Amino acid sequence: MAPNKKKKKPAANPARGFATTSLPSKAKSVEQPNDTSAPEDRGSVVSAATPDSKPIDTNSQLSPASQGSSDIKNMSPEELEAHLENSELEALVQKHAARSIADASRQVAKLETERRQLRSQAYRLSAYPWLADATVDEIVTFNASESLYVAPSGSAIAPILDEEKTLVDLWTLERVLESLNFPRVPEAIAHVAILATWGKLAIGTDSLPGLQEAFEWYASNTGPSELPSYESVPGSKPGLSGESTPMQTTSEPPTVSQSRQSPASTPTNVSESEKDSSPDISSDSDEDNDPAKLTEKYIRLRSLIWEAQNTEPEQTQKSTSRKQKRIARVTQRLQQLIRDPLFDEYEAEAAWSISQIELEVQHQQRLREKAAKRREEMRKETHEVKSSQPEPATAPSRQEDQLVGNTDTVADGLLGGMFEGVDEAVSTKEKASEQQDIKTIDFGRWTGVSPRRLLDDICKGHDSKARVAVRTLHKSSYSARHSLEISWTVDVLPGPHTIDALPSEVLATTAPRLWSLQMVSMAAASSAQSEAYVCALGLFLVSSLGAKEQKATTRLPTVWRDLIKDLNEAKQRVMDEEHKTSLRRIRELIHETQERMKQVQTQTASTDRGKQQGVVAERRRLQRPKPAKLDPEEILKGWESRTARPAFQEMLQVRRQLPVHQFKDMILSCVGDNAVSVICAETGAGKSSGIPVLLLEQDFSQGRDCHILVTQPRRISAVTLARRVSQELGEGRNDLGTMRSLVGYAIRLESKTSSNTRITYATTGVLLRMLEESPDLDELDYLILDEVHERTMDLDLLFIALKKLQQRRSTLKIVLMSATVDAKKFSEYFGGAPVLDLPGRTFPVEVGFLEDAVEATNDVKDKALSVQDDSQDVADDFYGNEKGRPVVSNPEAYSSQTLRTLSNMDEYRIDYNLIVKLAASIASKPKYKKYSSAILIFMPGIGEMRRLHNLLLSLDIFSRNWLVYLLHSTFSTEDLERAFERPPPGYKKIVIATNIAETGITIPDVTAVIDTCKEKVMRFDERRQLSRLTEGFISRSSARQRRGRAARVQEGLCFHLVTKYRHDNQMLEQQVPEMLRLGLQDPILRIKVWDLGSIEETLNAAIDPPSRKNILRAIEKLKDAGALTKTEALTPLGQQIARLPLEVSLAKLAIFGVIFRSLDPILAIISLLTSKSPFLSSPATGSQPDTRQAFSRGDSDLLSSLNAYESWRRAKAARSVQEFCRKNNVSDQAMSQVEEQKIQLLVYLVDAGQVILSGEEKASLSRARTGGAGSRGGASGVFYALPPRYNQTITDRALNALLAMALYPRVLLREGKGWRNVYSNQQVSLTARSVNHPSNNTKPPRWLSFYEAMQNRSGSLNVFETSAIPESALALLLGDAEYKFFAGVLVLDTGKVKLAVKHWRQLMAIKVLRERIRRVLDTCYKNPGEEMQETERKWVDFWLSIEAAAQE
Repeated sequence: MAPNKKKKKPAANPARGFATTSLPSKAKSVEQPNDTSAPEDRGSVVSAATPDSKPIDTNSQLSPASQGSSDIKNMSPEELEAHLENSELEALVQKHAARSIADASRQVAKLETERRQLRSQAYRLSAYPWLADATVDEIVTFNASESLYVAPSGSAIAPILDEEKTLVDLWTLERVLESLNFPRVPEAIAHVAILATWGKLAIGTDSLPGLQEAFEWYASNTGPSELPSYESVPGSKPGLSGESTPMQTTSEPPTVSQSRQSPASTPTNVSESEKDSSPDISSDSDEDNDPAKLTEKYIRLRSLIWEAQNTEPEQTQKSTSRKQKRIARVTQRLQQLIRDPLFDEYEAEAAWSISQIELEVQHQQRLREKAAKRREEMRKETHEVKSSQPEPATAPSRQEDQLVGNTDTVADGLLGGMFEGVDEAVSTKEKASEQQDIKTIDFGRWTGVSPRRLLDDICKGHDSKARVAVRTLHKSSYSARHSLEISWTVDVLPGPHTIDALPSEVLATTAPRLWSLQMVSMAAASSAQSEAYVCALGLFLVSSLGAKEQKATTRLPTVWRDLIKDLNEAKQRVMDEEHKTSLRRIRELIHETQERMKQVQTQTASTDRGKQQGVVAERRRLQRPKPAKLDPEEILKGWESRTARPAFQEMLQVRRQLPVHQFKDMILSCVGDNAVSVICAETGAGKSSGIPVLLLEQDFSQGRDCHILVTQPRRISAVTLARRVSQELGEGRNDLGTMRSLVGYAIRLESKTSSNTRITYATTGVLLRMLEESPDLDELDYLILDEVHERTMDLDLLFIALKKLQQRRSTLKIVLMSATVDAKKFSEYFGGAPVLDLPGRTFPVEVGFLEDAVEATNDVKDKALSVQDDSQDVADDFYGNEKGRPVVSNPEAYSSQTLRTLSNMDEYRIDYNLIVKLAASIASKPKYKKYSSAILIFMPGIGEMRRLHNLLLSLDIFSRNWLVYLLHSTFSTEDLERAFERPPPGYKKIVIATNIAETGITIPDVTAVIDTCKEKVMRFDERRQLSRLTEGFISRSSARQRRGRAARVQEGLCFHLVTKYRHDNQMLEQQVPEMLRLGLQDPILRIKVWDLGSIEETLNAAIDPPSRKNILRAIEKLKDAGALTKTEALTPLGQQIARLPLEVSLAKLAIFGVIFRSLDPILAIISLLTSKSPFLSSPATGSQPDTRQAFSRGDSDLLSSLNAYESWRRAKAARSVQEFCRKNNVSDQAMSQVEEQKIQLLVYLVDAGQVILSGEEKASLSRARTGGAGSRGGASGVFYALPPRYNQTITDRALNALLAMALYPRVLLREGKGWRNVYSNQQVSLTARSVNHPSNNTKPPRWLSFYEAMQNRSGSLNVFETSAIPESALALLLGDAEYKFFAGVLVLDTGKVKLAVKHWRQLMAIKVLRERIRRVLDTCYKNPGEEMQETERKWVDFWLSIEAAAQE
């Protein structure tokens, strides 16, 4: 509302000679812009825009952009460039300033909240002794020496994708660091700018770009004392009363105290040491609890403030800044004193009033003395001027001297007679302060809410105990000046740049609990205007506290609302200038870094191009040329020569007797006319050996070259068939795989092929690796998959891959063969492929079942049959006795003794005594004499085979004229071939085999079969969530295959050791495909290796697709194990895991054993986990603990088992193993199997290319693997020794760390007396046999890893094979880590585990060592079998030394 126009006053009183008056021209009355400005520097009073004028430019010289009258055409090139730059910066500020301020504020709030929450939730990391301060410094220093900036490889410059975004990000980062009171902000920003220019900033979605790198720079380059302490609570001040609250947070968190500064000046450095030596200010008197002493302290503090405020203005900004800081500190102490419960404020105020009068009298006396001194100096100056003037000027000089004399008289009158009045005293002080000009403004009249009242209401709303005090500094009939004080009971500071926007004539001081405004050189036309004006300025300060306070100012009358609006505009201009300065500095830094980057890359570009050309050339040289096709004439000539050999003609007569030869034309026509053919043929048809020869014969006789690959499920099948076909083609015994032969074989670690090989028998695994190297199988013309009825996981995956391959290679002929197969299912899967059913060639077989076997052995007696089985003690968890009770379909056909014996039997258990008696019956009874020449016994595994072998040799009947052979896939080829040879005259033989002898191979002289109807197959255990090798019943189709082995040369005999009822009603017709009963982790890795596309889509394309639930579960487990990324891409680690036929966690453990050169203990642990437990049950008394406790080691069940295994090896070498096993209740047989499994695992690693052996070392491994049955498993006390480079000694802590890394995320946390699975959040229990169970370990570790978990009958979870996790492993090796430097917390896997560290540098050392080890591991994953670089080995050894020191 516009004020009424005032009547013009008469001329001013001469006594007011140095004051000026401005009249309002509109609603808000302000002075004209051309009025006298304030002094350039007046201590804490800073230059700022007055409400009626534009802000003073922050630059020392006005830029072209700020000169509105400047014409661009008249600018010099330099001025034009500066103008354009300024305009560009202004545009950036307008576009991004608000967002940048908001982002910085949010980031600061987030960091402080994160620190408060994470520190309270995290477990304190016990870093001593493995991460002492000396170790921390060594790690950081060593890392810094290797972390110099290196240009990205390649000649192309890596430009910043978005320079504007990078500029704004760095600008925001600078605001965040300054708000958090970090030191050396320019250096940190320069470091981040370099990283941003190189493109090395971490990309994250939840934090400000460059913030993490800035924190890392601080952690590496500053001391802990310079950085915020993790132990202090941010945002609060210690020592305040319970009513205090955290400091008010604004868009830019303020410093501890703020004083007005010039916009052109540098912000005060809050960390600068304050050189204030005043004992009254720095000393405390907290020991004074007497109320009288508190009053004295109050008077002393008020006196200090009064004296500081009434001294003459300082001439330097530094001294003024110190004075303002002293005032702020004393004011804060004064507020603390007032809150003291013993303090009597009324008494203290009364005492202060008396002291204040005394101080004013003393102060006025000092003013008189200074005024007199100043007058004397003026008289002397006047006298000097008079004496120096020429004579004609005497009269004017006298007149001037008289004027000065009159002035002195007036001054004497004012000083001498008017000190009792307030106005006169204030006026005297003003004149003593260098007689500065006072600007008088007139705001006219207004109506509405009083600024004083509104200010009081807003302050009370923000702090109910806040007090607003307005005091009169000067009052006369024509002008008035006031001061304002706002006292808070909580820490409150105005927003940034708010003080800078105030008029320069106003002195502002802000401490956290006291704000002060004084109208120093500005006056208002009336006392009411002056009071309203200073309160309006106070409202401007308070409005910066938040939106609520800012909105409240809209209730003001127009004149004061416009004043606050002008102040806000001035504040914005100041902020914009500061923003432009910051942006200019950061942009120059970016451009400088870009220039350096261009220079570096220009120097390295030519070198990189040369290296790349060399690599390409080397790769071209290393490419293996494809084998060339033979010339047709050469083929015909060679084939005619071969067929003319007598050996060929002799074997041709044998081949013609096979059924497949009789259907030769049908077979060749079917295969030639169709991309996929399905051939079903019973046992003895000759399909495995005959069909490949028919295809080769057809093509060679027509002069066409061809390559045929025949897959077999087992190694022995591939070898024996290759030998058989080579023999049928008339080749010599030693010709196989040479240039003289057309036949060869390829199995794991062994290949006998040449460039002349045209028929290759290979295991399915070999074909899988061929698909990895050559997805289109370009080298093959025919692919024959034999024994497809077994439906292994590899075969089902092959079917998926081959179905897709058909679309790319229509010329490849695929043949599926089996003796028993669901032909319709395969035909439909391959688009209606034709099916050929061929007859077999077998003799009749007499079949008996369990009841018949018992009936036939009732009369067999032998002392040796009472031998006790040392493996009968542990029941298989998968089966129960109730289900295994035999059911006889026709009991009337059997004797009562037989029925009684059957009632005590369990079909799920192997009755070794029955097998031995049955073999003895066949060997001795006349009715079985024609079947007794060769007996084949099917057992489920190698352990059962060995036990039966020992039992048979213990019988007198088999101790003479009988040969007993073992047939297992791990035996040497020479050992296996003995089983196929006919025994010498007068001898008979028994062959004990697994399902290896079921299909694919034929022992021609077998006439009797004893079938336990058991096999060991991999099953996915839902309870344990693991694939386990379990024992189960075979299918009826497998039973037919097994009894068919007895009818190859004559009529045969077969006993299936299950009842006829179970065989006919409970056994499956076909075995469940492995894809439906195994975990899907291995096939998923195969799918990714072969690049078959989407995992779920590919598995859904299988013949029998698994459930979606199992697919998703397997994918998640692979992600947890690090084999797949979050986007389901295959990692380098996943590539290596896919090459090993092991469960994922065990494959990882084997890989770690290679990398960390600790292969022997790691392979032993894996073998112990995949084999039967070597510990036998404790006595039934229950008083004796599990035998594993005697070998307890390293707070680990696995290390305890390893200790038992190593003790067994020492006893074996010392020839005292029997005593050792008896004393410690350990199974010698199980330990021998562990030793054999170790060798097999090493073979897997060599085959996968992860372990590189020399020729001699490979030969030694082959001898250890395929040694005789009596010398395997360390039977002779001599064990295979790993090469020393793969077998260095490491500590138990390091072994536990590797176990935890391989088994991750299977992590347990001890909570009270129980345990919690950290990742599933389930409560679990340890079994009583565990060395970490409370009954066995009084101080169990806080963190444990475990191998498997199983739900017990009560529904709770039990965990098995636990091991302690060192906290060093938790911090350095496990999971994906986030480094919360501001909070001082290491977060694993999005908060599953939180570990709090002591200081910044410690967290940086953890980050460095973790990332270095991870980088070494990634390199080893990508380059398996290669030696580490020197620096990589140094980091691994560094970690190992840390673990060794911690264990000591």
